[in-house]
Amino acid sequence: MTQDELFAKIQGQFPQVQKAQIQVKDYLTVRLSSKDDLLPLSSWLKENSFDYLDMLTGTDYLGPTDMKGYISQPNFNPFLPEGATPQIEPSAAAGFPYRPVLDLLWSFVSLKEKQRVIVKLELQRDSPSVPSLTGLFKAADWQERETYDLLGVRYEGHPNLTKILTPEFTSGHPLRKDYAHVKDRFDE
Repeated sequence: MTQDELFAKIQGQFPQVQKAQIQVKDYLTVRLSSKDDLLPLSSWLKENSFDYLDMLTGTDYLGPTDMKGYISQPNFNPFLPEGATPQIEPSAAAGFPYRPVLDLLWSFVSLKEKQRVIVKLELQRDSPSVPSLTGLFKAADWQERETYDLLGVRYEGHPNLTKILTPEFTSGHPLRKDYAHVKDRFDE
């Protein structure tokens, strides 16, 4: 089945789903208009041989990274002379469409058909939440916990939505562009 045929089948069931403006590699990439479409589309994909959730990730499009989120050392590079200041402040990339959203991405794979569908969804940063896919895909469990921990996305119905990579005492979500590190007992 070609990507156009697959997209036509998807749109036949979910007319509100559109092709994404920016495609991931050469895979069929679709954009959801609402988080309410995620669970029905994921179920439909699984029923139509896309039975493997390969990846779940997210991106914060707020703007350039705030350097307060990183621990700065005066000279961490041994090849720089003493007293050198290698810290570079990030600046906005000209023409990049910064906006206050988190963009989530799910990669569904059909091992039988050797095809992949990328599903994207934009969420507002203030209180991002989407339905959990753990009931459909066991692989969603830890991946949802990871994006919860690092980006702050809540997964409605997740059986154990707890931090997985950062210690419990860490405040904030380290992959958000406005994250500011708070010194803790592990800092020098």
